[in-house]
Amino acid sequence: MPMRQDPATSTDDADDSTRSLPETRSTACPQRRAGIMLLLPPSETKSAGGDRPSLDMTRLSFASTLTAARRQTIHWLTQLCADPDSAAQALRLTVRQARALQDDRHLDTAATTPAVQRYTGVLYDAIGEQTLAPPMRSWLGAHVFVQSALFGLISLSDEIPTYRLSAGTRKSVYDLNAAWHEPCTAVLQRRLAEGATVIDLRSKSYAALAPLPEHPHAHVVEVVVRDEDGRHRPLNHFNKKSKGAFTRALAECADERAADAMVVDNDRSLLAAAADRIGARLICDGEGADWLLEIVKR
Repeated sequence: MPMRQDPATSTDDADDSTRSLPETRSTACPQRRAGIMLLLPPSETKSAGGDRPSLDMTRLSFASTLTAARRQTIHWLTQLCADPDSAAQALRLTVRQARALQDDRHLDTAATTPAVQRYTGVLYDAIGEQTLAPPMRSWLGAHVFVQSALFGLISLSDEIPTYRLSAGTRKSVYDLNAAWHEPCTAVLQRRLAEGATVIDLRSKSYAALAPLPEHPHAHVVEVVVRDEDGRHRPLNHFNKKSKGAFTRALAECADERAADAMVVDNDRSLLAAAADRIGARLICDGEGADWLLEIVKR
């Protein structure tokens, strides 16, 4: 399971992360300002092109905290990719993967698109961005964040170019942990201090870039199934699909609860309702403990 970070005091400034997904530019959110903060891994596969202007780092989530690390990492990557052959060797890319390095040479000028559209693959297909209702898009934009190797923590609504860089980059080439550990951890600490419930669905390599702080409302969630002998084991083949389905179910349940004044807005009950919607059970062992998302129906 992803590692955790010992608690520390953050002196960061005000939160600048509230976004909305494409087609809903309003900063209004149906949930309270704290509430759930869901962390996802990125996908290695990404869509090409985009219909939004070039990268504007001042508009990315947590700009006041993460811009310096973003500029440093982007500068390093564009310089490295000036020599594609050397870059491919340094990043240990296959011939097919190395073709994407051309995108890394033009990060400052390339067109962008919201992260929820940029990332592709099983997890993001299960979110189903194209069929999201506007309130669901708004909820996802304000509550779901991706741990990117290039941009740090970004909202699903943040507009980014396509790029090639993974958390598995060797430290001898570029130390991503050194770049992201302190600023991203500061973001997580601040959100927890504001009353957020942080749910960590990141893969191990991306969680290592900013380990989850020890806190009563911070939970690493592992997707599991129960064997015939009653023991839990990690869900492998359907792991990513289950994470994407759970993310979408959260947005659906939040939308329904926002429209029903009789339903109490509670983070844990919302998480349990989303798990139930995808045929799963959320097993909560207590405050600050790691949780299990047990998939019952597959």
